[in-house]
Amino acid sequence: MTRSDHRIMHAALLFFAASLFWAQSLHSGLSGDVFWQWTAGRYMIDHHVILHRDVFSYTLYHKPWVTEEWGYEVILAALVMLTGPLGFWLMAAGLGTVLVLSLSWLLSLRGITGIKNGLLVLAAAPGLLPFVKDRPQTVSYVFMIWMLIILWQGKTEPKRLWLAVPLLWVWTNIHGSFLLGFLLLLLEGIWMIIPVNTSRVSTPNTRVSPKQWASVFGTAVLASFVNANGPGLWAYSWHVSFSRRIAQIIAEWQSPNFHYMFFVMVILVPLFVVMLFMVFGHKKVIWPDFFLAAGLFYATMKSVRFLPYYAIEWPLLLGTMTSDWPFRRIKGFLVAPILLVLSVILLVDKPLIPAGKPIGEPVLAANYLEAHHGRVFNMYSWGGYLISRHIPVFIDGRTDFYLQGNQINQYMAVKHLTKNPNIIWKQYNVRYVLWAPKTAVATYLLSHSQEWMPVVRTKTAILFQHRGTW
Repeated sequence: MTRSDHRIMHAALLFFAASLFWAQSLHSGLSGDVFWQWTAGRYMIDHHVILHRDVFSYTLYHKPWVTEEWGYEVILAALVMLTGPLGFWLMAAGLGTVLVLSLSWLLSLRGITGIKNGLLVLAAAPGLLPFVKDRPQTVSYVFMIWMLIILWQGKTEPKRLWLAVPLLWVWTNIHGSFLLGFLLLLLEGIWMIIPVNTSRVSTPNTRVSPKQWASVFGTAVLASFVNANGPGLWAYSWHVSFSRRIAQIIAEWQSPNFHYMFFVMVILVPLFVVMLFMVFGHKKVIWPDFFLAAGLFYATMKSVRFLPYYAIEWPLLLGTMTSDWPFRRIKGFLVAPILLVLSVILLVDKPLIPAGKPIGEPVLAANYLEAHHGRVFNMYSWGGYLISRHIPVFIDGRTDFYLQGNQINQYMAVKHLTKNPNIIWKQYNVRYVLWAPKTAVATYLLSHSQEWMPVVRTKTAILFQHRGTW
């Protein structure tokens, strides 16, 4: 196989991997937290302030709110202002494309090039795909790769290690996962001081001195204090990252369910392949890669939200443990068109959903609520959309914010009907209840028609209005 064939195939594989993210964005629409994040960004731009108190709920109105994701919210709102709804695609599929190219760049710096490079990037894509949406975590996946690139280049050019300082500062103002970036930098210092070298594992040499590393690390920490929430953001992000209460509520914070074949394929299969090469392979294992992959695997087993970070690291470990793949019988000019055709099919196979269109959200109910005032008790997943329609909510996706009150417990009590919901609704003078049909709460309300009257009813949601006054 010629060098030209390798380049053609490499480019085709990367294009196919990127098309997965574009197909997802073009065919899925918007839902969930993106609505309140977009609205918060617009509010901060319009009022020229960084939000520190709630302005969206009636339950905890004006209570302290740590907006650790404020940078992402402002960027998202500004991009949508500049490009229209296409901005939502750019912040999802666009970042997905950057993610693909960045991972390919990282692999190439580690000597993994050509078809092998493209195949590893493509193999990582399924573990990233469900998480690459309009959400600040998507930026953190890119930043993790850039951090690994900086650390690797710094081994031979120590001055490049200083690039970690601005990267970590921006990361600190984007998402609480900046702690991972500092962990990567900390581990780099540990391997520098205490390298691990045996007959099977090795730690790459570095020209960075402990003094240089300490200077970079200390400067990065001090720079991270320059954020909307000050040094306290470190403790807050740590608390949220390991909150058991949040893990009980949000499925993404829980362990993966291996009854779904998807998790078997993207978590256990790569682990099995890596272990095979570790046991039967002859190349030395790079200790920092192994340690990080093992740690991220453990984190993924505890909480599935770490899966994208694991999906970034295991291809790096596998690529460095395996020899080059020659693929002598593959002709790039023959296979590449097939991949391009498959990419086009992915993009046009399903109907295009207009950029920014809400999917699965209570649009008609929100139209009614805009014209008829009164407090609404809403489902957790719809709070963000109601906020974007300027309707005060009982609760929304800012789970960490609502931990300071009793609203989460009250919401769960209503959802599971473990307490008479009328007691809670009376406490907040609730006039409307917005809930999904064919659920326990909807059935309860329909059976109490003398107290609650459906005023909007669709396949997605039912809006009930309380008859009379409390």
